[in-house]
Amino acid sequence: MDGDTDFYGIGIRLGLYAQSLTTLLVTLFAQEEEAVNRTINLLLQLAIFAGTLLSTHAGTIHAFEVIIVFWILAGALSSLTGSGITDINSFSGTCRLLFYAALSTYGCWFFFVGQDTMQGTPCMQIVFFGKSTLDGWFKTFGKVTSIISLVIIIGLLAWAATTYIKKGGGEKSRYRSRRPQTEITLMLLSLAMVVLSIISTEYVIRANNLSGVDDIFDVGQVLAFLVGLFQLLNLLIPIFFKHRLWEPRCWLLFGYHLT
Repeated sequence: MDGDTDFYGIGIRLGLYAQSLTTLLVTLFAQEEEAVNRTINLLLQLAIFAGTLLSTHAGTIHAFEVIIVFWILAGALSSLTGSGITDINSFSGTCRLLFYAALSTYGCWFFFVGQDTMQGTPCMQIVFFGKSTLDGWFKTFGKVTSIISLVIIIGLLAWAATTYIKKGGGEKSRYRSRRPQTEITLMLLSLAMVVLSIISTEYVIRANNLSGVDDIFDVGQVLAFLVGLFQLLNLLIPIFFKHRLWEPRCWLLFGYHLT
């Protein structure tokens, strides 16, 4: 069957993969740009999620396509130090937490009820490696993950709101080390999420034998690809030419300073 190029055409996929790599590199080598990068990521995620909601309401999306959207949205972590996770001092910070709450809520609805109301396909719908379908263990995994995510996000929202009220306007500026800080566990998790996002998305597309999603010679596909590529190159050039690759940094393991 024909795939939906508006959601996961090759240009859009490559652009989002490039954005995920950009986020990973920003958190490693340009932490002063994390806030801007988080805002850009949020806009891209909101656009994809809004399209998913519209297609869900119109009844034009298949269950396995929702899973593709989930895999695409599972990219790199926006911080390797934990900073900015509960930031509600800005409009984008508040929207970010609300977006993840909405995404988790949609996930709960989808895995418990929604998938059974969506269009069927002539063939079995594959959603993960080993030709896993939504009738087996993956459905249970999705339910558990969605519930846990929603509980965590609600907890973070409550914590952020309480902190904001107690401090009369949010967190005060903290002293920041001159050396960039990197939590090793978060770095490995972020890298694993990028790899899992890419290979899972490509696998689901190939396993379901979708056609028409690998033609990059389309205005929308080229634009998305060039935006992602430009962001990645815009970061790579200063990393190499300003010698940030070998810049001294403070490595942490579960919050303990190793260097």
